[in-house]
Amino acid sequence: MQSIIRFFINSNIWVAFCVLGLVFSAEILLEATNLKISQFVFSSTIFAYNFQRVVRLKKGHEHYYKDWLYKNVKAVYFLMLISATASAYLFFDFRSTTKIAILFAGSLSILYPFGIRKIPFAKIFIISFVWSVSTMLLLVLENNIQISQDIIFRLASLFLFIFSITIPFDIRDVEYDLRNVITIPLFFGVKRAKYIAIFALFICGLIAFIQYLEMTLNLANLLALLLLYILASFFIQKSDKRKGERYFSFWVESLSLISYFLLLISELIF
Repeated sequence: MQSIIRFFINSNIWVAFCVLGLVFSAEILLEATNLKISQFVFSSTIFAYNFQRVVRLKKGHEHYYKDWLYKNVKAVYFLMLISATASAYLFFDFRSTTKIAILFAGSLSILYPFGIRKIPFAKIFIISFVWSVSTMLLLVLENNIQISQDIIFRLASLFLFIFSITIPFDIRDVEYDLRNVITIPLFFGVKRAKYIAIFALFICGLIAFIQYLEMTLNLANLLALLLLYILASFFIQKSDKRKGERYFSFWVESLSLISYFLLLISELIF
């Protein structure tokens, strides 16, 4: 059972489900659905994350999953082939604007392990941008939703949320990043990095409250988002490089999936 869980996490299938949780959250908030976007985001996440990890290890970078990847390299390559094929098949059926957004975000993902991540502070902003585009903007573009002030607020809030929950991973990777890339925890220190992450969540809460006052966010969604931000703050505060890998790769990562369940439950209750 442990080996199955390890494969589920280490092969980035769990990450893909968490990203999918953000897509479903966006569908609730935007009151719009699109099965093709959900399928594409899931498959492309599996490919992109495994591609980046394979490239980094081939270049000699140390990583938590180094030994596991070498032992399971054939399975990972097969997973990459399947996910890339599914992504390519879905891609050609999208609107032109959606394709452009995918190509731009996809280029950043592919180029990420080839030097872009070494630009000071770029790592966290690239991740936040790509996830925001993938989990909300693609849905907006493909469903031809008008980009209004409300949509911009939602994208900004999503960007800041992803930014905040990415900082714990930078805290985890402090020793690995020390000689390769400048991150927020390395530059400001772990304690201040946590404050920055929690402040980003505070801004998210402020945006949600403003949207509620402007009647573009209902009470159920407001309460769900505020609870999510409080829960995320707790996990961020408890983040420490001495924590086990599962704390980050499962529990912190799960915050993206939890966002969907909180929104779903709040709508059922209210």
